[in-house]
Amino acid sequence: MRTPDGHPGRLRALVLRTTAYRDNDLIVDLLTDGQGRVGVMARGARKSRKRYGGALELGTRLAVELSTRGRGLPSLSSCDVVAPVLHIRADLDCFHHLAYALELARLMSTEGESDPRGYALAAGYVDHLEAHGATDEALAAWELKMLAHHGYGLRLDACVISGGVPDGLSLRHGGAVDRRRLAPGDALPVPTAVLGALAALGRGEQGRIGPADRAGVRGLFERIWSEITGVRLRTARFLVGGLL
Repeated sequence: MRTPDGHPGRLRALVLRTTAYRDNDLIVDLLTDGQGRVGVMARGARKSRKRYGGALELGTRLAVELSTRGRGLPSLSSCDVVAPVLHIRADLDCFHHLAYALELARLMSTEGESDPRGYALAAGYVDHLEAHGATDEALAAWELKMLAHHGYGLRLDACVISGGVPDGLSLRHGGAVDRRRLAPGDALPVPTAVLGALAALGRGEQGRIGPADRAGVRGLFERIWSEITGVRLRTARFLVGGLL
């Protein structure tokens, strides 16, 4: 495996998912800065933890070398931990936020397609979780950045059609809308207070999602990502105490 400049070398990588394979091995989904999402084989990872230690924990950032021999997935020939996940593993809320973010990053990435910005967004959120813990505000702000990065930048301050008070959201129209101006089913119903809280976060303000709005925010993002990816995020149910 080669780096984007064509020379053999290491890739920066984030562990997205691991799947047991046969008796001794793991298939590891990595998000890399230079190759996008890559599936690799970690041989012997299930038989001996000594070989990889905690390097293959979800959310761990690595420097990896991959080798390709014949058909099949490349093998993880070496990996060094750049940033472990220690606090996250000890905090259930943090782990739930981590699992959700990693599933979303995996669904929104393309195998073999370089996306340095996407990698930086995912790794940056994991770093934030490790340093500061899980908050509704940080997760929502990160999701707004992910949406913008993938071409879904949303205008949330007012109805994008009339400039009036919004009560819904339409991806097709690019943000908050007054549903009375659209055909039935053209927009997701969203409380005005929820849209206001997200607009503040999108502006980088230190706003707060109140307890009454928490489930509404989570429900909105679940519907948005389901519409974009075509699947329901399995990890969404662990947020907001399983309300979703």
